[in-house]
Amino acid sequence: MIEIELFYKTVESKIRCKHIKYLKKQKCLPSDQADSKQEEKTILADEDDFVYSDKPKLRQKAKRVKAFNKGIDTALKALQSEYKAFEKRFESEQVKGKKF
Repeated sequence: MIEIELFYKTVESKIRCKHIKYLKKQKCLPSDQADSKQEEKTILADEDDFVYSDKPKLRQKAKRVKAFNKGIDTALKALQSEYKAFEKRFESEQVKGKKF
């Protein structure tokens, strides 16, 4: 059981590290657009996301970042659900084993 838990935590950690590296590599707000004069032309991608300009290239980058974030969330949810299912099976097998 400890090996499976360690594997789960290692995989989760590696996914999160790759996610962080990708987000650091993708700079969606250029430094010249950080001025307050340009704030009127910027839009929020989501409440939690970065601020993007109206330029088409940055919009495409924003879509890629959103898609990547969604993929990471899906992978983490799938990993978590599989681990929880495994824990339930493991506990039920232990209970059955103790009754005999």
